[in-house]
Amino acid sequence: MGTENQTASYMDRINKLRDRVINATPTMDIENALILTKSFKKTEALPREMRKAQAFKDVCAEKTVTIWDNELIVGCSGKMARGGVLCADVCWSVLDKELDTISNRPYDPFYISEEDKKLFREEIKPYWLGRSNFEKWEAQAPQDIVDLKENAVIYIDRKAVRGPGELTPDYEELLSEGMDGIIAYIEQKKSEYDLSKPNHYPKIAYLNAMITAAEGMKILGERYRQEALRLAALETDDTRRGELEAVAQVFSRIPARPARTFHEAIQFVYLYHSSIFMEQNAASYNLGRIDQYLYPYYKADLEAGRITPEQAQELFCCTWVKLAEPCLFQDGVTAEYANGYTMFQNVCAGGIDKFGQDAVNDLSYMVIQASMDTMLYQPSLSVRYNLAKNPDSFLRKCADCINTGNGFPAFHNDEIGIRMMQNKGVPLHEAYDWNPCGCVETNLSGRIRGYVSADVNLGSIVEFIMNRGVHRKSGKKLGLDTGDPRSFTTYQEFADAAKKQIDYIIKKVVEANNVLDEVWDDRPVPFISLTFRNCIDTATDYAHGGTKYECGNGIIYDGIADFINSIAAVKELVFDKKMVTMDELIQALDADFVGFEAIQKKCLDAEKYGNDLDNPDRVAAEMMTHIAVNTNKQDSKYGKLMSGVLPVTAHVPLGKVVGALPSGRKAWTTLTDGLSPTGGTDVNGASAVLKSVAKIPHDLFSSGTLLNMKLSNELMKDERGPVNLMSLLKSACSLGVFHAQFNVVDKKVLMDAQKHPEQHKDLLIRVAGYTAYFVELCPEVQDEIIHRTVQEEFVPAKAGGCC
Repeated sequence: MGTENQTASYMDRINKLRDRVINATPTMDIENALILTKSFKKTEALPREMRKAQAFKDVCAEKTVTIWDNELIVGCSGKMARGGVLCADVCWSVLDKELDTISNRPYDPFYISEEDKKLFREEIKPYWLGRSNFEKWEAQAPQDIVDLKENAVIYIDRKAVRGPGELTPDYEELLSEGMDGIIAYIEQKKSEYDLSKPNHYPKIAYLNAMITAAEGMKILGERYRQEALRLAALETDDTRRGELEAVAQVFSRIPARPARTFHEAIQFVYLYHSSIFMEQNAASYNLGRIDQYLYPYYKADLEAGRITPEQAQELFCCTWVKLAEPCLFQDGVTAEYANGYTMFQNVCAGGIDKFGQDAVNDLSYMVIQASMDTMLYQPSLSVRYNLAKNPDSFLRKCADCINTGNGFPAFHNDEIGIRMMQNKGVPLHEAYDWNPCGCVETNLSGRIRGYVSADVNLGSIVEFIMNRGVHRKSGKKLGLDTGDPRSFTTYQEFADAAKKQIDYIIKKVVEANNVLDEVWDDRPVPFISLTFRNCIDTATDYAHGGTKYECGNGIIYDGIADFINSIAAVKELVFDKKMVTMDELIQALDADFVGFEAIQKKCLDAEKYGNDLDNPDRVAAEMMTHIAVNTNKQDSKYGKLMSGVLPVTAHVPLGKVVGALPSGRKAWTTLTDGLSPTGGTDVNGASAVLKSVAKIPHDLFSSGTLLNMKLSNELMKDERGPVNLMSLLKSACSLGVFHAQFNVVDKKVLMDAQKHPEQHKDLLIRVAGYTAYFVELCPEVQDEIIHRTVQEEFVPAKAGGCC
């Protein structure tokens, strides 16, 4: 665990809370689904939005309310810690297909009791059969999209088996108004409509649904107040009784009325955040710039003598433990693409304020310290670092946190994040307020809608060029026939073929997105919409485009290094140096290099991305610019599409369907994650990695770009380590790299954890845009992490430096 605050008075409480979460078994939680089903049966005649709102209100009124021992911050989206909440209206059929296997499936298994299986079969399944969003997607997906999906050329189900997520509520507004203030504002807007006028009834009905949802949260808050008082009356320990009475006092104010104190504010934030999952379970509901919107409450309490810095730190740590409780429920296939149970709940510190000035404050450091103290896999801590405005002391705090080995924080270049938001149509003065979201996406609290929907397998793109559109593993023609590559006489012909294959797959994903947008319109979220003011102003749900700014769905590109290295190898070996003929290379790939070991060696020895070398880096710049530009110009129902590089763990299953590649990679092995160089091929040090990664136009990938780096313990063991890391991070900003995240862990420890998982239950590892417990990852992902290049020096002796 982090060492800096282990002697703090609050750590005994935090360790007890932490142990309860770590030792809990991920379990399916169907209580909310049962309440939702009962509610939907009673509201058949009502508009869909009101049915959702009433079901949410019923869940608030009927769900189990628990305050566990030692808690100062309370609440839970379900009824148990580490529960996977089922949203029956979105994806009941996912659990139905896996009811008897989910407890022992290879990726993110969930325990489910026999009693809950029986309730599911008797109460949930009969009503929802044929009614869920996922079933509608399965029924309506075009066959060519299904073929691409089933052969892992694309993956596009992840948002169909859960809610879309990837949003940040406006917590500043929520805290300043409370539910009563929001309801009053909705009533005012409702008075502007006239039922005697055409098309006004749907607006009135929707605003009524929002009021119903807000009333639900007030009910939930009152139930926690009553539970705290009940437990206080039974408590024999004076200290704990006082704590429970303080919790009850907090809930006598919030969520109905505006927060006044730091304790009220942080509890209000957590209660609303956890309640979002009750409406629609999804990944990447974000708490955003928590150091900014909580700071006024902390400052006022501090000046009034109501709180000490240590008490505030304790409340942060208690909140961090609560954020580590929920587990993401999804089907077994999607879990392979994103395993580790993580909910991608992103919290952010640092950056600049709405006036473009340094925003770092005392809470910025406390937010980082909370992750150091708790050493948990959630929340996902991100920092915005502005090279020109933020102090070195803040960067040093980041480096110290990275050195704990917890995988946090994810480091974001503030200037690039601002430009990404501008590319989404957000004006500069609002883009200043951006926040990291989910893995590495960019977001804007209470104002923007947009989420990633699909993965594209760039390894398959290379195969299609070499095989005239034929998918090697299935033998099906799934790509374009861009001609026999043996007939290509110039590299430009090969590069043009690559671009045509890319454009074809982009077109297919656009087609799929257009179907998905229609299917997804049938899952309104009136409770989430409460904190998006434009949704109230226009009486339009978040899901239906009610936000101030809208984006089309994002496309994630996977296998970047494999793609770049393969094209660069063809350029170098076939066209530039003529060391191999195209026919010889195709034969070698067909044979998975068996009998063609000499050709494989040439492929492996060809210059590789990640070493600051001109040939592969020029390929990277050209191809990645083409991908971004041609993705970003595509239209959709809700705006231009977005591009991104954030694979989660998709690079592992996608690699299983890709044969041998010109990079020298063998068939059916994992692809490379994010923008990282392929493990073992980046041999010129960390600074060379950054220089290669900087050749990619990060600003154009407005869904975010992700870089994983692994640092040796020896490199970070003394004072020079964090100092040199600070220099590396500043260089990343100077070079225009958007994001970097680090693992500082001994390879031997990871290998021992594979053999003895019971001894390493709390071992954290940075995967790809998120941190997970290493022992809860599938073996393939564990192996991929183990074999990532360990950087032994920041700047090798032969290099001149980062900049």
